[in-house]
Amino acid sequence: MALPKMTNTFWLGANIIFDLETGKTTRVLMFVWRAEDASVFATKQEAQDYLAFVQRRATDIKWFLDAPTTQRPHGFLIRGEQTKP
Repeated sequence: MALPKMTNTFWLGANIIFDLETGKTTRVLMFVWRAEDASVFATKQEAQDYLAFVQRRATDIKWFLDAPTTQRPHGFLIRGEQTKP
């Protein structure tokens, strides 16, 4: 019997890491497993810029731009879906 396909759904979390010794900052993109933990992009253009960035690098993932909702009226999220056999 074949196993059903599974879809992993995750959101993009954009973080900045600070090195307290040198003051250097590093921007890091991470996958988070809950929409509540995702980065909220204030403008559609900012979200589209990040979306284009990840689409060019992670081509085996379907990427989506989630518009504001009544529960989250102030911003856009980037959601990814990856289907595994």
